[in-house]
Amino acid sequence: MTSAFCVPADLSMANIGAVADELRLLPPDGDMVLDVADLAVPDLSVVQLIESLRAQARSHGGSVRLAAPANDTLAALLRRAGFVDAMPADDHDFWFHGVPLQ
Repeated sequence: MTSAFCVPADLSMANIGAVADELRLLPPDGDMVLDVADLAVPDLSVVQLIESLRAQARSHGGSVRLAAPANDTLAALLRRAGFVDAMPADDHDFWFHGVPLQ
């Protein structure tokens, strides 16, 4: 079963707990599609939430994918945090859908 979830544009540490609670209601063994296209002010808590969702899904036989490649704001956060420099191919495919970074 596929579940879609639209991440709020203002998602950050200030409200991540409520969003995490909503995501916990989705079946971890299903396929989850996250829409992060409107993220405006993400911080590392957003990346941590998404990565923990991916790990949780993998451990239960499910999957998580982004509806579209990371937007410019999220991509900039990933760069600043050092994730892009040593990113394995499967993580690059997850975050950027295989699109080469500029």
